[in-house]
Amino acid sequence: MAKNEEQNFAELYENSLKKLEEGTVVSGTIVDIVGDEIFVDLGYKADGIVPREEFSYADEKPADKYKVGDTIEAYILRMNDGRGNVLLSTKRLQTKQLREEFENSVKNDEPVKAKVTNVVNGGVIAETVGIKIFVPQTQLAKKVTDLTEYRGKTLDLKVIEYNPEKRKIVGSERKLVNEAREKASNEIWNNIEVGKEYDGTVKQLSDYGAFVDIGGVDGLLHISEISWKQIKHPSEVIRVGQNIKVHVLSFDKENKKISLGYRKAEDNPWLNVKYQVGDIVEAKVISMKPFGAFVELDDGLEGLVHISNITHTRIAKPQDALELGQVVRAKVVEVDLDKKRIELSIRELEEKLPEEEAKTEETANEE
Repeated sequence: MAKNEEQNFAELYENSLKKLEEGTVVSGTIVDIVGDEIFVDLGYKADGIVPREEFSYADEKPADKYKVGDTIEAYILRMNDGRGNVLLSTKRLQTKQLREEFENSVKNDEPVKAKVTNVVNGGVIAETVGIKIFVPQTQLAKKVTDLTEYRGKTLDLKVIEYNPEKRKIVGSERKLVNEAREKASNEIWNNIEVGKEYDGTVKQLSDYGAFVDIGGVDGLLHISEISWKQIKHPSEVIRVGQNIKVHVLSFDKENKKISLGYRKAEDNPWLNVKYQVGDIVEAKVISMKPFGAFVELDDGLEGLVHISNITHTRIAKPQDALELGQVVRAKVVEVDLDKKRIELSIRELEEKLPEEEAKTEETANEE
């Protein structure tokens, strides 16, 4: 072959090869997988190689994902890895793509996920695809005294400040939570009805009741609506953090107030009262007032023993004859279902003292 022809052939061969540059993305065909290394035909004078450390962030192996003949895209790190191969990285390409997705999420005001890797003064550092995001303590969803409990957690964040040139990226977990809560709140207020049931979470207890989160809105569960029986404090029935099913008793959209009920109508003990006038029962003293003592007949069903029906002996207050928790025998003297009232008498079952009997006989003789 003449010299000129050899030169022309060499030029044609060179021109037929791909023009590759470091820092660009290239596509090729896998020609071999040796151990954890992938060899790629790039249509270039040298093959490309993807070493294990540049393959993936995960623990997967090349043979688990690819086979000979597959097409693969990779990022060119160096045109010569020292052994005559083009050094490639699928990991860097993945990072590049994920960073583009991250930037698009920031532009579109969409949430991003990031893992907390460090705790610093005033907040935590969360990372995603090598990008560090500072989350101030005031922008975390929970108020905590020890930020180390956040280390290792993956957070859903809204980027509230983005300045990559100055390496200043600030994220907020709280803003995302507040947005979700506002959306849920609007949903509730747009569809709320008296009687509608919700799955709620007990947030706070007080002497007069409990505040229950029904999914973005807090409602008041009054102590009288927690149980059919008298309780002194909501903690006797429910606890903070407990999930309970509640129903709407009333609501005020203008003032954003909701009254909730917890006790079920079908559990109302007054619906199936089995007691009649004249019945003799055993009941436990559960509370005392100046005018008498309340006793528990069944779970949630109470009766009143008026002070005049406690004993034949004259007393100034119920405590003079009874104790809280004492079980007494009493006779049912009145049942009024409309007024939800049962009156009982301990006195009628009590043996009269001699002086009381004498007074009774004396009164009878006078008549």
